[in-house]
Amino acid sequence: MKNIFYFIVIFAIACNSNEQQNNRAPESFRVENTIVNQEVATISWSQSVDPDGDNVQYIIELEGKNIATINRLNYTFTHLTQNKTYQGFVTATDGKGGNTKVDFSFTTSSNGNTSTSFNIPSELKSYYKDVDFSKRNQELRDALATLTIGKHATFLKYPERHAYLYKADRSQDNENQVVLLYTGEKRYWKEYEGSNYHPQTFNTEHVYPRSKIESTAQADLHHLRACDTKVNSNRGNLPFTQGQGQARQIGGGWYPGDEWKGDVARMVLYLNIRYNENMGSDISTGSIELLLKWNAEDPVSYIEKNRNNVIEAAQGNRNPFIDNPYLATLIWGEKSAENCWK
Repeated sequence: MKNIFYFIVIFAIACNSNEQQNNRAPESFRVENTIVNQEVATISWSQSVDPDGDNVQYIIELEGKNIATINRLNYTFTHLTQNKTYQGFVTATDGKGGNTKVDFSFTTSSNGNTSTSFNIPSELKSYYKDVDFSKRNQELRDALATLTIGKHATFLKYPERHAYLYKADRSQDNENQVVLLYTGEKRYWKEYEGSNYHPQTFNTEHVYPRSKIESTAQADLHHLRACDTKVNSNRGNLPFTQGQGQARQIGGGWYPGDEWKGDVARMVLYLNIRYNENMGSDISTGSIELLLKWNAEDPVSYIEKNRNNVIEAAQGNRNPFIDNPYLATLIWGEKSAENCWK
């Protein structure tokens, strides 16, 4: 009987050892963004997929200390020392001994004034009354996310977009015309694909490609725009990339045009706080840094302000980065955008 027991134990150990030998580590990934100020740093990374289909978690280490084990693709370090270089690791683990590790480093800044006093326009005070704007970085992002999600009261079905989209995208000079994304061309609002009108010259652009976004967000008006049919087809699912001048494909990316780069940046930033959508290389070849650069360089336009008002009436929530692009600076840092609430 004792021999049988030994055999069972040895067999179990052998099976376990064989399982570990056959287990494959999560695939390689990379740290894509590091946004740092005086005492706070946020890192984000691309997703690591496990070839065996195992659930992947991420172990965060900083300065030799195990900080956290999480499922999401970003982490914010707080209470850091100013003007100091930190080093750490993100390890993708399948919980079965398979680990893939990447390193990162960042240096905190030593100066800069983080205090900001806002004069919120009277028509927006009620909407933002529950947000503590003394918060910064992840805390401010979370506060705006809570507001934006909570205010989203009406969830439109995709075909219902036609009832609101052309009011949102209408021309400042002619309410019967819509302004097309990427080109600025104006078309009679009834010329959208699927209408009973002819010709049909434009359709709906998903600034964040429909195939890459969660189903609830697909009908969210905040990232839908009227767009010339051919131009929309040319953009396809290409990620946004750096460029200059008119909208066009550049290499394997899409430049939205000088007049539209801020618009698309603020729409993607909205999708991040509303749905936690990724802002890495899948949507922007320059990741979040490029989006923040565009947010700073291209001021908010009339059409963006009109869209914000029309869409709030339709679904209940606003894009805070249209109301004040500087909020993105307070959350993610990088190049300072215009503060519309001075």
